[in-house]
Amino acid sequence: MTEVNGLHLAFRGLTAGLAAGWVWVAVALTGLVLAGSDPLAATSRLGNGTAGSGLISALAIAQVASGGIGLVFAYFFGRYFTVRSTLALTALAFAVLCWLATAYVLDGSWLSLTRQAVLVLASVAYGAMLGGAVPTRNEVLRQRPTQPAESPST
Repeated sequence: MTEVNGLHLAFRGLTAGLAAGWVWVAVALTGLVLAGSDPLAATSRLGNGTAGSGLISALAIAQVASGGIGLVFAYFFGRYFTVRSTLALTALAFAVLCWLATAYVLDGSWLSLTRQAVLVLASVAYGAMLGGAVPTRNEVLRQRPTQPAESPST
């Protein structure tokens, strides 16, 4: 695989990760509201103390993290996998492991099992989008059909 194809794959992973990041945020916020938790309470520490600035900071962090995860996943996994189902299952596992590692570093413990379940579900949705949007190695290497050479007009 050439470096140009690898960079193309990394870019596709970045864009897939950014799009899937919005899905993660939507599922997380909806799930936390349905679980009876205040989704903005955790973000107030990120901004200048207000819920609005904390939410904006949380969205920015989520987008940077999700885009970075997509880029890393596509470059290091998508370039070696040739079967869509393998790539999709790996994306799910990778997204959940990234969330669990982040949650453990941030919380240090599993205080709210309901909240963790909602955020793991959001990570599964993220991984499903990532696994569906990142191309496999065969799709990146597939050559486009060449156009027949036109004869010069006389």
